[in-house]
Amino acid sequence: MTTQERMASLPSLPARQCFARARPARQLEERQALPVAATAQLTPDSVAQLPRQTAQALADTLPFLLCGEESAVHAFGRRWKGQSHRRAVLQAIASDELRHAEWLQGLAAVLPAPAWTPDTARMSEFFGSLLTREQARHFGCIAALDLSVCHILRPLARQDGVLALAPEVVAGLRSIRNDEARHVRVARDCALDAGLSAVEQQGLDAQVAQALTTLLDPVRSSLSQLGAWPS
Repeated sequence: MTTQERMASLPSLPARQCFARARPARQLEERQALPVAATAQLTPDSVAQLPRQTAQALADTLPFLLCGEESAVHAFGRRWKGQSHRRAVLQAIASDELRHAEWLQGLAAVLPAPAWTPDTARMSEFFGSLLTREQARHFGCIAALDLSVCHILRPLARQDGVLALAPEVVAGLRSIRNDEARHVRVARDCALDAGLSAVEQQGLDAQVAQALTTLLDPVRSSLSQLGAWPS
């Protein structure tokens, strides 16, 4: 079965994991290129050396990661009011998130099928709650979420880590993590401009991290096996 056929046969990983619209703005059609490491097409050989349990654990985490990327597309792609001086930057970030989602779909296609079925209603509720109309809190929540994602990706992106036998995967995840770290900085700047204090940001960081830990409980064992369970 080809990579494209496997991608089409993954019912638990739809192209639109949590939201009805995958692209919130026409401008996202023209997208800048990610580093080669995160755009190179993965093949079954890319993960062939991973232990079976490690490959399964990674596959089980992908529904959450894909949902988070969709959330970020909407978060950065539709909230330009009051941030007109950063519009191009926010558009570029939304484009980053689209490419991340596409790369993760490609990774899913060469891994085993996930062993769990995500509660899409629960995931949508969590990620949708970040899309508040209050600008300061909106960007503060997005910064907090991306920070948590950075923490999850850190052990996966290490060259000597649990995925070391799949260097193409490590390189792609490292590119995504580097992007997410930059997104955190931009979102925090937007939140600060909108009136969110540093103390309020710290509170949101803790609040979102706790809620995320609860959301991820179904894949606690998988994330623990990967060394990526949020502490």
